Amino acid sequence: MPPSTEPTDTATSGGRNETSNPEARPEAIPANPTVADADADRERRWERKRQARRRREEAGYILKDLRSRERTLYLQEMPRVKASHCRAWDCAITRLACSPIIRTHYRFALKGGRNMYSGELIQYYHITCIESLIPNLAELVVNGHLKLHSWVSAPLGCSISIKSSTQAITDWFEHGGRTFDIQCYESETSFRSIEHQLGHEDGRSRDDCYYCEGGPAESREPARSNYFPMEPAAISLSRLLAVVSDKPHINTWWRWRRAKKGTRKETAAAI
Repeated sequence: MPPSTEPTDTATSGGRNETSNPEARPEAIPANPTVADADADRERRWERKRQARRRREEAGYILKDLRSRERTLYLQEMPRVKASHCRAWDCAITRLACSPIIRTHYRFALKGGRNMYSGELIQYYHITCIESLIPNLAELVVNGHLKLHSWVSAPLGCSISIKSSTQAITDWFEHGGRTFDIQCYESETSFRSIEHQLGHEDGRSRDDCYYCEGGPAESREPARSNYFPMEPAAISLSRLLAVVSDKPHINTWWRWRRAKKGTRKETAAAI
């Protein structure tokens, strides 16, 4: 049979059809960005709620032990050998540093009870980790649940004197989460003069005071109001420790270990 002389349909000639023609294909329906954003936002809200629930649960366990007087929370300086691990369930520094070792100059120690080896049970935390769990640390100080462990001061090498930092931290505990501005302690006037004046609230000399023995009736020591305000101001413990450490934040000690190798960007963790 001779080939057909009828004209060939251009839409099907050469094996082509309407679906092979890009211009003839139906347009793909793009994903709805509004729906995707809503799903992502819902996921973030769920994660925040989960973290908040875990923080409340962890804080509840710690507060229960503190209020039962079975355990006590102490502020400590880190020893030279830094081997203590932060026991917070969701430690942000551990996630960033990929290590639970506490490397800041200060730490919290939760002490009390017995461990599996019949020794004293001690759990360590970053300062900011405990503050995220129990924001009102001043209440713990007032109730005797949070105490100063021995001698705590600023790290060596900062511009603030060791004696000034020690006194500021001590005052924070004595005044229940309140202290004076660090500039008050860094005054050029000697600490002996200030401490002497603070010991005499009525401004009068006493016979039993070593510095007042044989002194004039009117004390020539500088007035308390010249260097200290009438009342100390409330301040968070992490902020105070950052100030006495001469740092913008208590956690700015951290720099990524692998930054020099180029595997991570060098940055400071201010959590």
